[in-house]
Amino acid sequence: MGYKTDQQHLVHRGRAFHFVSYEGLLANPKKEQEATPDTWFLMCAGKRWAVMPQVPEQARSELDAQLGRWLDENIFSGKSEQQSSRDQKDTRRRNAAAVGAGAPRAVQSL
Repeated sequence: MGYKTDQQHLVHRGRAFHFVSYEGLLANPKKEQEATPDTWFLMCAGKRWAVMPQVPEQARSELDAQLGRWLDENIFSGKSEQQSSRDQKDTRRRNAAAVGAGAPRAVQSL
């Protein structure tokens, strides 16, 4: 049986994130590349970022917790949920003011 790609959608701190698992690669001595494990990747705007190795048959609740920790450490930079909520409100307020002034709507990104 071959590898089956998996997807996981997670809402964390009020934002939606999409993760996809990809099959690992075999080592390639000719190109001096080491083998890589099956890995979870964060997907955004047509790009992907490696997150962590995929654990076969891992419970979804455990996976959600690990992905949430990764987001806290790498995307939210350790901000508390209260700080993140304040930041989101400030961004929405700035965006509304910019749109009201005729400026293009700001796009939130990672």
